Amino acid sequence: MEDKNLEQVKELIEEIADYYDLPTEEQVEEIRRLTGIEWTAEDLQTSCCEYWSHNSLEETAYLMFHEEYPPVREVELVFWKYKPGIIMDDKTVYEKYRFGKGELTVLEALPIEEILQKIKDTFHGWEQNTRASREGRSYRFDCMEQAEYWMDIHFWIFLYGRETEIQRANQLVRFFCHNMSEQQINSIVVCMENFGYPLHIKEERNI
Repeated sequence: MEDKNLEQVKELIEEIADYYDLPTEEQVEEIRRLTGIEWTAEDLQTSCCEYWSHNSLEETAYLMFHEEYPPVREVELVFWKYKPGIIMDDKTVYEKYRFGKGELTVLEALPIEEILQKIKDTFHGWEQNTRASREGRSYRFDCMEQAEYWMDIHFWIFLYGRETEIQRANQLVRFFCHNMSEQQINSIVVCMENFGYPLHIKEERNI
């Protein structure tokens, strides 16, 4: 049933997510028929709309057939470089830059164009998701070769820094890695270290 009805289920998920309201009776009945699970309209609304902000379409489709999400590994990597003579607590710095607290003057500016080009060269088989990316603020790259139909392997690049009247000075970069292997993650670390930006924060979650 899963292989046969997968594409129809994905289409219904997108239809429901597009409107945010409760799905129609017809949509609920169709999901039930395709998956063999007695979903309620309220549960479908919550699950289908969730994939816009967190879970992917593929992971949500897996949920429809199994009543649980597939295993997901999320790793955050945060890099920056202090100006000469500066020593501070890493977590304090991260909070200030991420949430815009206080004067953000203790870090060097990132050579972001060079970093982005090196990342693209390193992950040459991946595709930049231009629909999700926000120029100058965030960039998403999707792996084109997934191990399973439900897997969503990608990473985000989020930039933080100081706003001036002339330009935005990017000083801290956060990579959000979704279902990536340790080798792929290490490739990011090596890339940033080659630019002189050490890894200051690494957080991992298995969901």
